[in-house]
Amino acid sequence: MIIEKTIEILPSRHLELDLPFDLPLGRAKMELTITPENKKQPTKGKTAFGCLQRSADPSKIPGEKEAWGMAVLEKHAKAIIE
Repeated sequence: MIIEKTIEILPSRHLELDLPFDLPLGRAKMELTITPENKKQPTKGKTAFGCLQRSADPSKIPGEKEAWGMAVLEKHAKAIIE
């Protein structure tokens, strides 16, 4: 029978295991493998929105709705005139 459990190692270095009731009684061989888990803390304040917001030019915000249409019009109007 193979039982895999994730447990926390306490500062006292005592391990507490809750074994299932269907485990047969008697002598048993136990193997312990310790693999540290890397816990990455989320970085706050490093979202793309935050980065872009710092370099935004507030005076250009009102023209954002028509920006795509104006860019296409300028590009294709130049191609037609030339």
